[in-house]
Amino acid sequence: MSQPCEINMTGMRSADSMWSAADVWIKKPHVVNKRLCGVTETEYRDVDTAELIQVLFSLLGTNIKIADISMFLHADIVDKEHETAGRWCVGVRTIIPKVNKTVECLYKEVIIKDNVGHTVTFIPFEETGVEQVIVKSSNIYQIQLQLKPEEWMFSLHALMPEQWCSDGVAYPKLSWLCTKLLPKLSRWALESKTSEFKSTLSLIPVEKYGILYQQLKEKYKELVKVWPEVTDPEKFVFEDVAIASYLLVLWGEERAEKGTTTKQSFVDLGCGNGLLVHILNNEGHPGKGMDIRKRNIWDMYGPGTHLEETAITPSNDFLFPTTDWLIGNHSDELTPWIPVIAARSSYSCRYFVIPCCFFDFCGKYQRRQCKKSQYKEYIDFVTDVSTMCGFYTEEDCLRIPSTKRE
Repeated sequence: MSQPCEINMTGMRSADSMWSAADVWIKKPHVVNKRLCGVTETEYRDVDTAELIQVLFSLLGTNIKIADISMFLHADIVDKEHETAGRWCVGVRTIIPKVNKTVECLYKEVIIKDNVGHTVTFIPFEETGVEQVIVKSSNIYQIQLQLKPEEWMFSLHALMPEQWCSDGVAYPKLSWLCTKLLPKLSRWALESKTSEFKSTLSLIPVEKYGILYQQLKEKYKELVKVWPEVTDPEKFVFEDVAIASYLLVLWGEERAEKGTTTKQSFVDLGCGNGLLVHILNNEGHPGKGMDIRKRNIWDMYGPGTHLEETAITPSNDFLFPTTDWLIGNHSDELTPWIPVIAARSSYSCRYFVIPCCFFDFCGKYQRRQCKKSQYKEYIDFVTDVSTMCGFYTEEDCLRIPSTKRE
């Protein structure tokens, strides 16, 4: 191995901060590597040394050289006399690229956490067939935390740096890992605070979302060239493609759970430019959009897209008893009313909102809790309204350019 790249920092509170930072890279690599959509993970297991060897053999077969890995892990894992119960934590993650790949092309890595040596080791492999595994030994690497009395240091080691193979997607250049990833890890370790929100796309399969998003992005990208509104076409087109992808995957999972093939109906309240309605209609979902003002682009969609120009007033005149889902995408004043309208429409009506501007039932929402961010406080307000209306409410974070969370 060559000399590792290192970064020295001061001020970290404990080794727990290092694990928090490492978990960001393990669970959410897309926040640094913008060519990734996300990851899926198996359940991690705490194992002793003997069990670690068994896990490696079961996952990788005889393709893994235990002696090389033993040296790389800075531990004689072949020596069963020095086993430490619970020293290792092992699992597998599947890396999902943004590019449109099939499931067979996804990247996989064995993740080994060493709770004693403060290291995380990444062993990439490919499954080429039934019980056929290829270990990408050239791209095995490790992140290590070295603790000193008044400072700490992150370092990155590659097992075979001279043979490192960069594909520009899951495996960037080693120089990128050193100059981009390590500084990020250091910053995350120093911050080491729990987010107010869930991880992105926590309610749907990330791999399905990534594949569908790329398909829809390709399918609707021509709208950017003919966008007649004064708003930024790329922002609005790809934002609504992302929202549509999320809903289509969410609804697909719902149909599978209920054992039905009937596509859900919807009404988008305050639909604006109507693009989300256009995509959902185009993808086979019956529904319509309603807004107080018609947009220029509405005429471009054709008869298959159902849009109505009307003022929406929460009342008995605006209930939707035969609709499966109500949507509020940046619905402003309507946002807190949508759970109410859904609850009054029917027992089976669900809703989906992405709050933007903050309103309550009377006007601008007035802050009540300074300890929370404004957005989190408003999300909690809408959740409270939803609970009072009888809903079991779930929150998720979307990946769209102009909004923070759902």
